[in-house]
Amino acid sequence: MTFQKRALLVLLCAALAPAPVLAETERPPGPPAPVRSSTQVDYTAELTIADGRYRPERSQAAPALAGQVTDAGAAGITLKSDAANRNGIIVHGGATPYTVSNASIALSGTGSNDFEAIGAGALVDAGGSLVLKSVRITTSGVLAAATTARERSVLKVYDSTLTAHGGPLPAGYVPKIGPGMMEPPAPLGIKGTARTHLSTSRSKTYFYNSTIIADGWGALSTDDTGGDVYLEANDCQVEVRNSGYGVYADFGATVVLNRTRVQAATYGGIIAGAGKIVFNGVDASAGANAIMIHSVMADPQDKAVLAITGGRLASRQAALLLKSANADITIDGAALQPADGVLVRSVVNDDPYATRTDGKAVPGIHLVVKNAELRGDILHQDSARGMTLQLDHASLRGTIRNAALMLDKDSRWTATGDSDVILADAIDIARLDAPVGVTISARAGAGSTLRDAHTLPGGGRLVITAR
Repeated sequence: MTFQKRALLVLLCAALAPAPVLAETERPPGPPAPVRSSTQVDYTAELTIADGRYRPERSQAAPALAGQVTDAGAAGITLKSDAANRNGIIVHGGATPYTVSNASIALSGTGSNDFEAIGAGALVDAGGSLVLKSVRITTSGVLAAATTARERSVLKVYDSTLTAHGGPLPAGYVPKIGPGMMEPPAPLGIKGTARTHLSTSRSKTYFYNSTIIADGWGALSTDDTGGDVYLEANDCQVEVRNSGYGVYADFGATVVLNRTRVQAATYGGIIAGAGKIVFNGVDASAGANAIMIHSVMADPQDKAVLAITGGRLASRQAALLLKSANADITIDGAALQPADGVLVRSVVNDDPYATRTDGKAVPGIHLVVKNAELRGDILHQDSARGMTLQLDHASLRGTIRNAALMLDKDSRWTATGDSDVILADAIDIARLDAPVGVTISARAGAGSTLRDAHTLPGGGRLVITAR
């Protein structure tokens, strides 16, 4: 999760520019030469596949490698290392997918930069394609991801288990934000030293029937996207045990979870800036918020997209927390179950890198609830932008604060606490209710014809003022 993106754009674009792999004749004699990525990073790996060929001379495990290894794939192999900055398997480039099946990779050494996947269990880069089937990858070191996809590559993972334990920070480590950071940025309020999976730089990753476990930080993460990263998990188990998030959609990333279970110590998911998360039939539980959306990308027009269809999201705090962020949010047939009774809360972000509006008009927050019966409050507390709530064939029981409201003919809102709204369209008063002692203070919007004060069926009051 990067911050200060605009300050880093030049460096990141330079990092994504391809460079040629040196030919064997250009390498000096001596020990096996490390693979050089298209970003000029030297890697040392237990097993190296480069440009569609198995490279034993670049594979540290080659002399004692069990199982079968060919140019097309590997089966039944076991890779182990406790060396620092050592990768398990690297697939660099190549025109056809490389398949690894029934394999085990265990790394206990530290990494040094997870943006570049130094120390990752399995790395595919430089436009390569890697398929993992029934593979177990376990890493136990700082910045040692289990899997990483980068540089326009494709990763597909089937029936596998990935675990990243992280490790102790080195003495003298100074916290930073960006490449080389060894822990999450402090404003996120989470801990950990390794992300289990990381997708960067226009890569595409797909998980099927797999288990992804993180001791901290994050399980499925995106970063440094180059403007277009895709990450999808189908019928998976995602677990973050101590502190951290299940999924993270960075600026330019699309993260899709289908029929997946998420158990996260802190956040079920995070969206940064113009990122996108899609949950279809997801069962998630989170120690803090089911989804947190924040903007730290410097452009006040950035807008997150969140689509939740079916499934259940349980959280101890607000189901959806927005921190100085614009967003288009759709909740369709899903159950939100926040223990504190707050469905949506928007606040001004106290992060020093939070995007500022400087008084300019911004897209704001647009929340659509469809085909659902929700209980809980919607509290808009971000003074820099507006919020619109639209109910389509849906019902809501809860307090609404500082939002424009739209209801179709099949929707109903019962205020359970004093509320203030803008009636954004011609709402039928029969669609509104409140118990005795509760007042809805409403301003009439352009499409509303309601005026004056009304006693509602439950005994509460609706008081309308001119717009």
